[in-house]
Amino acid sequence: MQESKTSPENWMKSLIKSALPDATLQWIRDQRDPRRRQFGRSLRPDDTFLVGHPKSGNTWIAYMLASLMEKRVGGTLTLANVRDFLPLVHNRDWEINRYNHLPSPRVFRNEAPHYSEKYPKTIYIVRDPRAAFVSYYHHCLHDLESPGWPMKEFVAEMLAHGCIRRLEPQLVRWDRQVSIWLERARHQAVHIVRYEDLQKDCRKELLEIVRFMDLKCAPIDIDNAVDRGSFKNMRRDEQLHGAEPYSGDKGEKGFFVRRGKVDGWEDELTPELARQIESAFRLPMQKLGYL
Repeated sequence: MQESKTSPENWMKSLIKSALPDATLQWIRDQRDPRRRQFGRSLRPDDTFLVGHPKSGNTWIAYMLASLMEKRVGGTLTLANVRDFLPLVHNRDWEINRYNHLPSPRVFRNEAPHYSEKYPKTIYIVRDPRAAFVSYYHHCLHDLESPGWPMKEFVAEMLAHGCIRRLEPQLVRWDRQVSIWLERARHQAVHIVRYEDLQKDCRKELLEIVRFMDLKCAPIDIDNAVDRGSFKNMRRDEQLHGAEPYSGDKGEKGFFVRRGKVDGWEDELTPELARQIESAFRLPMQKLGYL
């Protein structure tokens, strides 16, 4: 019989961990991590976090929610200043303390959460990874200014590392992130939105998001938000003001609001690259109805 390699010290830690209640373990983690304590002190019970892999519809939902919050927050919403209404805290949860001036309920966008077990509410947006990868590929071309970068190299890096290390090394691989949030939804306040369902009936999905957040809105405000969030109107906004993720560029290097199609990946992914993605992500894709 092979002898266990677990050291007495690790065995004792595991024993203590299994014996302590979750609240006590969380208190211990808070004491060891000052940023975690800072986050906990700044958190409000009605805060909502918008989480999703890049190019899964995060900005689309954020733009419509910002439209609903425009009057309460103050200012004029454009695609270039969405963060004034729904701040970006990607990989920096503790920075929510910079937004005490925002009225409740606040919404924070975070593609790489640190303390997600503390989130009071989470909207998790998910998209067919074949479509999300194609859209993210064009986003990376813009940021890296590498127009000749082959799609097959992009897909290989995303499958091997879960991210493009030169841009966003903190990202979790698509299948792992999806699995984490599907599991969290079983015991935490998580509202899952499929990009494809948002395309099919935007008003219905936005209404469900608003109810989940307990955000008070008149029906006409919902209608206006859906209208502003149409592809045509968001593209027009980007042409006038630029897009937040592209530092205000107005389409000179390509548009952030690019195609907005559910099945656009079929035109841009070779069958072999599509099979590689499907093989790597088969189980979560099946759970979400993508295969």
